[in-house]
Amino acid sequence: MTARVGRAAMKLARRYPRAVRGRRQDGLGRGRTLGPGLVQALDSLPHGLCVFDAADRLLFMSDGFRRLFGSAANRIRPGLHAREVDAASAAGPLPSDRDPNGLWAACRRLRARGTTDAVVQTLPDGRQIARTLHPQAGGGWTALWEDVTERRRTESLLRYMAHHDPLTGLPNRYLFAARLDRALARRDGVPCALLSIDLDGFKPVNDRHGHAMGDALLRQLAERLREGLGAADIAARLGGDEFTILLGDAAPAPALGFALHLQARLAAPYDLGAGSPIRVGAAIGVACAPLHATRAQALAERADAAMYTAKRLGHPCLWDEALILGPTDTGRGAPA
Repeated sequence: MTARVGRAAMKLARRYPRAVRGRRQDGLGRGRTLGPGLVQALDSLPHGLCVFDAADRLLFMSDGFRRLFGSAANRIRPGLHAREVDAASAAGPLPSDRDPNGLWAACRRLRARGTTDAVVQTLPDGRQIARTLHPQAGGGWTALWEDVTERRRTESLLRYMAHHDPLTGLPNRYLFAARLDRALARRDGVPCALLSIDLDGFKPVNDRHGHAMGDALLRQLAERLREGLGAADIAARLGGDEFTILLGDAAPAPALGFALHLQARLAAPYDLGAGSPIRVGAAIGVACAPLHATRAQALAERADAAMYTAKRLGHPCLWDEALILGPTDTGRGAPA
């Protein structure tokens, strides 16, 4: 719809250049110059519309602009420079030689390319306004303002849902894989550790108390996984009762110590309203980069191997070359 409005604005400027330029400076003589029908049509648009001449002076401002910016738009009059319009639309006492929202810079880029351009500004009340610029013959241009707050909120929600587990809110395997690849691609020599976590005793909870109780357990467990994580760390749910943690700056000894504390935290009783506290265990395997592997798949294989050993031993286990991997291993004991 924005594109259609932009085309309508360009037609307006081409068909009524004298009428628009002949506007009274007091506000407006709008119906007298453009005709009441055209003005009413432009003012009924949900967008804010402004037309500028080749000297970047305001020729026309629609009522949609006033609805978007409220009292801030009262400072805007035909003849103002685009920088002044931009400062006023920022809804603050900014000097006219400032370019707080990038409109003036976007105008210069527009002229250089001869194509449309868009800038998004955030108003003090949190609304997000997208401005699309359209060039016109003779050097003039139009600007369309559109409230895209709900659209961007929806887009943000969809991005979140694509990268997070809907039950626990933890990152899913896709987001975790991207973070792991980024950590392994670092060239500053900072080690990282991968923890492979598998719950013990979760299936009986589902069988005895039902899936709703099992879901509640997983949500509480996810909160415990988040505890103690730093800015460079991330916990994720891979599926079912499988979880993983990336410690973004951890050598083998601190990583194993973290795993020991984590196992004790996860084993503490869960109060789920079942009458008596519920307990589950966790087997945790640890593998470190670059000591044990330098590729994501190899590091995950070693963490999984350590986790299966941890199930037998009853405590977290650090990868060692004596551990047996599955058939996909091609470089046992050496960084892969």
